[in-house]
Amino acid sequence: MRRVLVLLAATSTFAAAFTAVTGAPPLAAAQQAPAAHEVDMKEFMFMPAKITIKAGEAVKWLYAESASDPMPNCDSPYFNLPLPVSCPGHTSTASDKGPDGKPLWNSGNLKGAGVSFSHTFTTPGTYHYYCIYHGGTTQTGKNNPITNMEGDVVVEAAASTANAAGANASAAQVQGQQARAGTGAAGELARSGLDSPLPWALAVLATGLWLVWARRRNDRP
Repeated sequence: MRRVLVLLAATSTFAAAFTAVTGAPPLAAAQQAPAAHEVDMKEFMFMPAKITIKAGEAVKWLYAESASDPMPNCDSPYFNLPLPVSCPGHTSTASDKGPDGKPLWNSGNLKGAGVSFSHTFTTPGTYHYYCIYHGGTTQTGKNNPITNMEGDVVVEAAASTANAAGANASAAQVQGQQARAGTGAAGELARSGLDSPLPWALAVLATGLWLVWARRRNDRP
């Protein structure tokens, strides 16, 4: 009888341990990187002319002119002749200046397939910019009323780190409570043994051993 009781205890302990392992909550999904924000410089325009992003994200300006494009652009054949009709390319230049008196960003000349410039925005606000050759205002001395190549970047405040951390902590707390109470779907499957046949087999084995022991006991004179 002692051997049977020891076997029953070992069987129950193994089944409980196996169920706990198979009922473990899944790993958290990896956080995705923010989407890229691209502005094409094409046909003497910024496309799109206005873009909205979150603080901490970047905007990439890409030279997208093509000599095969029927629309007038910086790569059109008649704009690649000797001065004064040649096209130097495009720039992305901020209208506002920093403490040093220089534009908040300035890409310099951008011309050629795949040539680009990126700038990261950390402070919410609306930022106006232009191409020094094909846009600008009278105040900048680069006014070009024909092409008027200008744009805006609207930077919205990003969710604070504290709020994000608090939300993650709350989610982790709820998940922990569900795991302890066994209310999660994985917990229910694991506790009922539906996710694996092994706990059922162990339970059947234990029952069989108990029946054998009981029958032998009843058969004794």
